Amino acid sequence: MKKTLLIISALLLTLAGNAKVQLTPLFTDNMVLQQKCSAPVWGKAAPGAVVSVTPSWNNRIYTATADAEGRWSLAIDTPKGSFKKYSITISDGEPVVLNNVVVGEVWLASGQSNMQMPVESWRSERTNQEDIANASKWADLRLLQVARATGMTEHDYFSADFDKWKESSPETIRNFSAAAWYFGRKLLEDLKVPVGIIHSSWGGTIIEAWMSAGAVSEYPELREKLTHVQSLSDNESVREKTFEEEISAFYERVTSQDEGMKGNTAVWAGPDFDDSAWRSIPLPCKVQELWPGVNGIYWYRKQIDIPASWAGQNLTLCLGPVDDFDETFWNGELVGTGRIWNKTREYTIPGRLVKEGKAVICIRNTDDHGDGGLYGNPELLYVSNPQGGKIRLDNEWKVTLSVSFEGMPKSTAREPNLVTVLYNAMIKPLAPYAIKGAIWYQGESNAEGAYRYRDYMNAMILDWRSLWGYDFPFYITQLANFKGIRKVAGDDDWAELREAQALATTTLDKVGMACIIDLGEAEDIHPVRKREVGERLARLAEGRDYGKKIVCNGPRFKSYTLHEGSISISFSDVEGGLQVVASGDFARERYGKVNVFPEMVAKAERGELTGFQIAGADKVWHWADAKIVAADRVEVSSAEVPHPIAVRYAWSANPVCNLYNAAGLPAWPFRTDDWPGCTYGKQ
Repeated sequence: MKKTLLIISALLLTLAGNAKVQLTPLFTDNMVLQQKCSAPVWGKAAPGAVVSVTPSWNNRIYTATADAEGRWSLAIDTPKGSFKKYSITISDGEPVVLNNVVVGEVWLASGQSNMQMPVESWRSERTNQEDIANASKWADLRLLQVARATGMTEHDYFSADFDKWKESSPETIRNFSAAAWYFGRKLLEDLKVPVGIIHSSWGGTIIEAWMSAGAVSEYPELREKLTHVQSLSDNESVREKTFEEEISAFYERVTSQDEGMKGNTAVWAGPDFDDSAWRSIPLPCKVQELWPGVNGIYWYRKQIDIPASWAGQNLTLCLGPVDDFDETFWNGELVGTGRIWNKTREYTIPGRLVKEGKAVICIRNTDDHGDGGLYGNPELLYVSNPQGGKIRLDNEWKVTLSVSFEGMPKSTAREPNLVTVLYNAMIKPLAPYAIKGAIWYQGESNAEGAYRYRDYMNAMILDWRSLWGYDFPFYITQLANFKGIRKVAGDDDWAELREAQALATTTLDKVGMACIIDLGEAEDIHPVRKREVGERLARLAEGRDYGKKIVCNGPRFKSYTLHEGSISISFSDVEGGLQVVASGDFARERYGKVNVFPEMVAKAERGELTGFQIAGADKVWHWADAKIVAADRVEVSSAEVPHPIAVRYAWSANPVCNLYNAAGLPAWPFRTDDWPGCTYGKQ
């Protein structure tokens, strides 16, 4: 009898556990609800179950009935934001109590790696350590980190780091978006209400991945890609198994085409093989310097002379890292292999192979993605003997491409750069959670198709607004400066991407942009100055959505007037007047080693206005002289252009530019012409 009762009790407990409502990570302890709104709450329960939601601020009971699939939803009225701690009870007979709930302002942060870049940056020198240590001072800045995932179909559920909302603390912000955290911290400090940030981003991703099927289908060039995605299984393990079968068949086919191998014999590694027809390459060097954009199987050969005193000794062959895989031969005999792209290869050459005179080192290098070859530290390319003697190998080698990997299958199991897959898994399940607005930092991965980005940016904003059901504010982070500075004026894909971002602010309501053309770094696509990024985005929100009387933008192009030999440019957003501001201590990071155009940087740093280009009817661009002639006006000219008709400013990936307003905000890049650029017509 006791045994029977125990079984019945266990069964009842199991049923009760199964009856408990299911919630997404949006609805957990520590959550932030948008103030003074009708905030949606939803989840799953048993079909037909009556679900009640009772917030402690008014103790009102809101109810909904689960449909045939168990889905239920309702909306609760939220109070004015404050630092009061509330609870919310959700029950279908078995209550779930959410504690430490606050009401304030909620923002969604999304994009690619510069939005993903954490407070403790990816740089070797860790940044923001003081802010990390003191992060608990802003415990009412609440964070929800959406886990990276892909979906071939729209998802209702998502996973989150820590499985819930978390208060700001050293533990939680270390790997949280730096731009988003500093944005939220600024709002918390200035608005005096709790702030919630939902962060959903993925590095290296294209904007098309963040758009819905409905939005993507509007573009003919994307429809075939959409059909491909919709043909794939939504089960990641199934997609991975399919890829493994495809890639195995691919490698079997292409490796059989490698003329350097005959069965198990590396015929191109033999000491007497004639490599005179091969190309020369100075190592270390990326092999794509000779074969741009080509992955495949490459062979390297190098002949060296072994001194008589080295004969019979075990030698060390060091190659540095080899990207991606290598099989390394000494006089035709395999002496080592490696499969970790960034790990230094160090192989022992047995004394029995070491003879006086000619020796041939041969490397069979399989480069299956990205850049490849031997491009590490020159000091790590050598052959040495036990007594410390060394023969350097950082010099000329012979190289040839044996097999191209064109058409190599790509895994779709965790591939984020497929149309719709991030929208499906990382945006769709967040709606319709009540948010005030969104901040966005993305575009680097779309630079080659910058002209088309004009359409995609607008489409995605409208797409998300349609999903949520209202036109929330959307603030874009314009691409920062990056790459080496250019000596020659003219077209530039990054400049055109920035233009596409700026155009969204003129074609859609409630869209703004934070210009950060002065915060980037020439030699790192992930600049560390994310505090300024977040605070410039917060300035936009405070000025446009929260009634703060502050300057939101840097100077923006307003109009131009042609004169004989010059063009006058008028600006808006010039509160306090136009100014020239040098980068000062940050100039080295901003412009790099300045080995291309040092005179332009020197001019900018000593306080002369720079960054302008000018052209005549021939459409040939020349660097221009520019001077501030009024609080809101700049005059531009060049002795090389006697009859100018167009002006551009900050029109390159890393422009040497220094025009600001008195609020310390940089002028937006712009152009007065509408001539087709270098990305016009590209997808």
